[in-house]
Amino acid sequence: MTSLLSADEVRFLARHGYSEEDVYDGRYQSKEGRAAAAKEAGKHLVLAGVIGRANCRRMGHRLRTRAGHCIQCKPTNIAFQRREDTPGYVYIAGSLSGRIIKIGTTGDLNLRENQMRAEGYGGSKDWIVLFSVYVSKGGEFERAASSRVKGNRVYRTYFKDGIEQGAVELHLCSFGEALRAMTEHLSDEERKRLTVFRSKHTGRYEFEYE
Repeated sequence: MTSLLSADEVRFLARHGYSEEDVYDGRYQSKEGRAAAAKEAGKHLVLAGVIGRANCRRMGHRLRTRAGHCIQCKPTNIAFQRREDTPGYVYIAGSLSGRIIKIGTTGDLNLRENQMRAEGYGGSKDWIVLFSVYVSKGGEFERAASSRVKGNRVYRTYFKDGIEQGAVELHLCSFGEALRAMTEHLSDEERKRLTVFRSKHTGRYEFEYE
């Protein structure tokens, strides 16, 4: 791999906590092909050809996330990819006052629940974690589960440290619908391996929407 990366690329990776071993060589594959192959190989990042927007091409940027986003133009894409692949708890939380459900991921359930209450996340201060599973790829699992929820997504704002913030992954649905979206695709074997928490209060969060 050393001969494939320039000195600037190696230094860039090092600054962000990665090494050449984390990069999959996908220069001669399609976007879909290299994404699948990199995931199979357990690689977070991909070496592609000089492609993408004009600025990327002009600067000779080749380092991408598996999804194809340039990490040299936008290093925050690295954090997103890292979040996708980080083990953690994917949870369903509910707010009675807001009549909303949230699917999220965290490394500490108690801390996250308390944080959401203290911040008034999405305009509600009565959040409770209703269900959680511990998975090997928290961000990826959360994103897939949220995409399967039947019901409207809502965007609500709240203030954190005096600054208006946007609350995402909020759903106008019942707890049961969120649970279905999170678990129905799992095989029996996968269910057996999961570490699961379920609150005794879930029945109060079966919100009904037309």
